[in-house]
This record gives sequence, structure tokens and C-alpha cells, in this order.
Amino acid sequence: MDATQTLQTLLALDNIRSLKARYCRMLDTKDWAGFAALFTQDAVMDVSQDTGNPPITGIPAILSQVRFAVDDAATSHQVHTPEITFDGPDSAQGVWAMQDRVVWQPGKSPIPGVASITGYGQYHESYRREGGEWKIAALRLSRFQVDMHPV
Repeated sequence: MDATQTLQTLLALDNIRSLKARYCRMLDTKDWAGFAALFTQDAVMDVSQDTGNPPITGIPAILSQVRFAVDDAATSHQVHTPEITFDGPDSAQGVWAMQDRVVWQPGKSPIPGVASITGYGQYHESYRREGGEWKIAALRLSRFQVDMHPV
């Protein structure tokens, strides 16, 4: 790899890390327009482990699912130790360790009898560069542990 390719790879890595940081910030601040802009139009989100529902495709479906889960909650999403590999100049894969805390407003939890959760696991993602900007093309949430806190 020559110096130009190395620089391009480092810039792409930084852009993908920033993309994931914005994902957490916009999710936790409920900036839904900003959150939607992070995904490709044909993005796929798989949270089937949590919901039992099949993966969903497209920004409107992704927003609907995420808002159903957290609109009525204070949340904190933290990601770290990214492992990012490139499939080509405009596509990459990533695995991020994650922890999230979700505290629903009284009576608003989608999980009967549960007031809040703390989850631990990984995000498995695919990224695609479109128009010079990296976006999330696919996301699968894999939790190893979910601590449920009763009402």
C-alpha cells in the first residue's frame, strides 16, 4: 500500500468511526432527521434477537422500529473497540462492542413489567460510501446479555 492509499484508508476509518459516533448521539438525542441521514436508502436493520421480528429494510421502516423502542425513553448508547475492514474503496464491514441503557417513562415500556434495560453486545455493520459520504448499509444488533430492571 502506498502513502496515498494509506492516507485514504485512514481517512475512511476516521469517517466510519465518526459515522458511528453520530449514530449514538443522534439516537440518544432523538434527532430523527439526522439519524435517518446516516443510512443508505436500502439499509437493512436486524434487531430480531430483541424483537423476534424479521430484519427490516429502508429508512422509514428503520425509523419506525427505533422510535417505537426509544421515543419514550432516556437512552445512552456507547460503542467502542471497532474492528473495521474494507471490501473495496467504497465498502467496509465493522464490528463494535456496545452497551446501552434504556429507561422508559412510567407506563411507556414496550416490555411488560420492565422499567429499563441495560444491554451488552455487538453491532455488526456494513458501510457504503455514496457521493463521498460513508453510510450504514446494514446493521445487526447482537446482545450477549440484557439486564432487565422491573417496574
